[in-house]
Amino acid sequence: MKFSEKSDYGFAVGRVRAKEPLLIKRNEYERMVSVKSEDELLSMIKQIWHLETAEREANKLENLLTFARDDNASFFSRYCTDLLVKELFLDLKILKTNQLTSYLQNLNNEFLIRYFTVAIDLENIRSFIRIKNLATREKQELPAMRSGSETTQKKLFSKNYLNGGSIEQSTLSELLPESWDNIIHWSDKTPYKYCIEKGINYLLEQKSFIRLERLIQEEKQKILIQARYAVFGYEPLVAYYLFKENEIRNLRKIFYGITENSPISQIRESIACIL
Repeated sequence: MKFSEKSDYGFAVGRVRAKEPLLIKRNEYERMVSVKSEDELLSMIKQIWHLETAEREANKLENLLTFARDDNASFFSRYCTDLLVKELFLDLKILKTNQLTSYLQNLNNEFLIRYFTVAIDLENIRSFIRIKNLATREKQELPAMRSGSETTQKKLFSKNYLNGGSIEQSTLSELLPESWDNIIHWSDKTPYKYCIEKGINYLLEQKSFIRLERLIQEEKQKILIQARYAVFGYEPLVAYYLFKENEIRNLRKIFYGITENSPISQIRESIACIL
């Protein structure tokens, strides 16, 4: 994979390399899912993050995670000198207003194109599976609603479909009436077979999207991990920013799981991490 290799990011990449070892690893999450209280989880996170200043010594986990997210965005914004790259990740409207294609064309960066292609494909697959599952439940509960339901599904999917991926809207729309087995069989032709098959099987067995959501996040992380091979350029900075965002989401899931007394197996299943 080709990277931008911009030499003016040398200092930024050095800062990223210093921060990367502090990203939470799978074995550390494993310890966290077993804690019994917010205070215990908060203490464990502070130790892993090596927090020292009074500002970071929050006594509530939500405050600490809010600070961490603001700090991550500030770090990215400070060291990212390419305005288009900065906007691409900090302006949430870009994806929703279909401006992504023009941004990627202007940047002409293989890493970013690959990342967003995968991210959009997976977001469309997520929408597809959720809409398909909703329609399946409606058919089971209200058989009389079957007439016209296929058209309704396609309209709903059309509203949620994002442009810029490699899977055409028509391809997924035509799959909506198909059985889950046929959808899994179709996934053999895609790079997302494992994610789709495991996610659907877990959904059918456990009536939960937890595994699908986790696998989607981990598929995106597999692209990000390649930025570690870049010596210069903004790619390592982008990857670190997104890994940190994922880390904060994981910690919120653990926190909510603990406060709601969720089974440890369920909390563990929700944690997306390839480190």
